[in-house]
Amino acid sequence: MAHYSRGIVLAGAVVASMAVALPAHALFQIDLNPGGTKFFISNANKDVSSFSGVVGAFPVTVDTVGNVDTGAGFATIKPVKGGTLTDLLFTPQDPNLFTDFSFRGQLLAAGNVTVTVQDNQGDPAQTFVFAIGQANADFARIGIVAVAGSGETIKTVDVSNAGFKEFKQVEFSTGVPELSTWAMMLVGFAAVGLQIRRRRSTAILTA
Repeated sequence: MAHYSRGIVLAGAVVASMAVALPAHALFQIDLNPGGTKFFISNANKDVSSFSGVVGAFPVTVDTVGNVDTGAGFATIKPVKGGTLTDLLFTPQDPNLFTDFSFRGQLLAAGNVTVTVQDNQGDPAQTFVFAIGQANADFARIGIVAVAGSGETIKTVDVSNAGFKEFKQVEFSTGVPELSTWAMMLVGFAAVGLQIRRRRSTAILTA
């Protein structure tokens, strides 16, 4: 995997769209260890500028500037033959769910990849710029994540470049516990409740 990282240099986060009257902004940062739940494309697509997929059971819509072809599943998004893909806008159906976003891909030419995230808390959008130093080669995973404890969630996330050769391996993460985590929590609550009942019963018998 080391050869993938030669083509990417983090240029840092550049905060954009800051209104003078609204100095606050979305609290996201570059994710130094990006990853999450895979975005699965529901069906293969041909020559489209809008399609959908799911992250777990949660729908996400993708709108593109430049028509694309996709496979089905954890699939690659490519510009149509002779076309150019310059922008992808990801819109989760539930804007209160996801706390991070990451992806990989290839560029037609070395340049900047711009990631703009709009939160669901009404703050101005926040923009990050990543410098990719190599064309026609997979770049290392790029990701952004809400600052811990900020309560930020992703309303939309937009990714742009002068020309993507391909875009792939999109992942989101959620701040909502997985079903298995909920199950363990419920079991724990039930055990605590049972212990309290036993103690009360014992106290009544010994009174």
